Amino acid sequence: MDDARSTTDADREAGRLRATQALKAFERPGDDPRFTRLMRLAAGRLHVPRASLWLIGGTQLHCKASYGGGHDSVRPRAGSAADRLIARREPLFGQMVGADAGLAALGLGHGPGGFFACAPLIHPDGPVVGYLAVEDACPRAEPGPEALEALTDLAALAMDALLHEPPIAPSTGLRSLDTERLALAIGAASLGEFEWDRTLDIYRISPRLAKIANLPVGVIPAEDGQALFRYVHADDRAEIQRGVDEQLRKRGRYEVEFRRNPDDKGRVQWNRAAGVMMADEAGDPTRLIGVIQDITDRKQQDEQRESLLAELDHRIKNLLAVVQSVAAHSARKSSSLDVFLKTFAGRLKSMSSAHDLLSAARWRGATLARIAAAELGGLAPTQTRWDGPELFLTPRAASALSLTLHELAVNAVKYGALSTENGKVEVVWRRSPEGGFALEWLESGGPPASEPVSRGFGATLVEDVVGRELGGSARIDYRRSGVSALIQAAPEALASGPPPEPEKAAAPERIVETLIAADENIRPGAISGLKVLIVEDSLLLALELEAGLEDAGVVVVGCAAELGEALSMLDQDFDVAVLDADLNGQSVAPVAEILRREGRPFVFATGYADKAAPMGFDAPIVRKPYNVHQIARAIADVTGRH
Repeated sequence: MDDARSTTDADREAGRLRATQALKAFERPGDDPRFTRLMRLAAGRLHVPRASLWLIGGTQLHCKASYGGGHDSVRPRAGSAADRLIARREPLFGQMVGADAGLAALGLGHGPGGFFACAPLIHPDGPVVGYLAVEDACPRAEPGPEALEALTDLAALAMDALLHEPPIAPSTGLRSLDTERLALAIGAASLGEFEWDRTLDIYRISPRLAKIANLPVGVIPAEDGQALFRYVHADDRAEIQRGVDEQLRKRGRYEVEFRRNPDDKGRVQWNRAAGVMMADEAGDPTRLIGVIQDITDRKQQDEQRESLLAELDHRIKNLLAVVQSVAAHSARKSSSLDVFLKTFAGRLKSMSSAHDLLSAARWRGATLARIAAAELGGLAPTQTRWDGPELFLTPRAASALSLTLHELAVNAVKYGALSTENGKVEVVWRRSPEGGFALEWLESGGPPASEPVSRGFGATLVEDVVGRELGGSARIDYRRSGVSALIQAAPEALASGPPPEPEKAAAPERIVETLIAADENIRPGAISGLKVLIVEDSLLLALELEAGLEDAGVVVVGCAAELGEALSMLDQDFDVAVLDADLNGQSVAPVAEILRREGRPFVFATGYADKAAPMGFDAPIVRKPYNVHQIARAIADVTGRH
């Protein structure tokens, strides 16, 4: 029986300790003002000078809070009245500590003849986890029922406060670390902080914000919040302020982007601001805290992107117009549909090659001769000529000049010398005495040129943009003999040596040349009866290729437009596959790898330059734009049906 009772007592004590430890009160600082106020209330209510709050651990008593001084932070539990409090679960009091050795062992620090009383802290689950004690070194009358009830209530309040303690505040080291992290994040994001104290009507400007926004650091008059709005661009100020006021009214916070007033050099900066209004307990706004970010670079990038998109749109429309003109010019000189298709396809291919050269010039710089060849060679080779010394242009100058020649060439094809069969275009350039160069564009043999009624984007691009990009000037003259242009560039437009050439990838073992020549023709019926799988993401190209191959006697077993669809069709019975290298942004390489592993031949059809072609595959490559004759010959080559 004694063993059973001992086991039960041990279980109760273990449960009590778990309840005490769950409070995590030992991990928290002992100067919590909530408990100090409770101790002051307890001392005042029982009219004693000292009060203390104790937690009962396994072997020690821990002082959580005290009032009046004279208390140790930790005392031994052994021999104290803690066990009696745990067992009785009701207040204890006495006039003479020495009269009860157990009560004296509480060690409250008063001398003989003093007064003390204590009430247990009872956890909602039942166990006693501590006690609240009051004491006086001088004798006092025995506390009455009201006083004991008040002490019990205060102990209950202390228990409730222990159960609802706020999260442990981070240590000074952790707070410092968090502060440093925040400072790093704010600095990395180019953010500056400010605060508007509405009570004092002042702004506090951080050093970061002062640097970002060119504001005075420290405290400045807020002028009812208007001081910072004066830095917003005058044209936008009223609208920005209305937006901020409306957001604060609806959500208590705001986010805006705005232009600042131009600086002394006329440059306009862009800022992004965000803030939140703080209120007091009555709900009245007292201060606004916020950040401002410099987004000038982002805005410039956005504007550049919009400009590039506009230029791309313009160039695409010009390209379509050139294609239309080339088609019409080819049709007038062709004696049959078949001749027209071959001639037209050849010119389109020449334009595609010129585009590849132009791309290289834009990114790496180029010789002026290569730029002229890229823009003029694909339009009318027999009607154009260019000549001049070898000049190496910087990438920026090469891009600008290629754009200029492109605009002039498009105009010549649509309206000028290249719109007729007898017209000529001559481009000549020479070094200038100042170290730059001068380039002349001369048209002859075409219709008389007349000044346009309205100035188009092309003329603006040539005369305004290109002149500035080359550090010189550009002028277009409209003469009866044809359009002429004079472009002058500064020495800075020239590079000191030839630009680095892109590293060429190893050429595939067999490449089908996409030039118009007699060797495109194949033996009649050479590929008849072959089963072909077409993998092409452009529906129009796939339909055209399917129709053309079927005319040659080929059986098209299927057309796939997506990578997954192509992979699922590989179990079909076919002799050869035509693979578009790129399927809506996905490489066709997985399909090619399976075909190579299975020993089935295939042909690549791609619009990419050589450096973007699928590598490592022993297969013919046909460059877009292509015609059916070129694909047919590639199929004949790869299947051995020459």
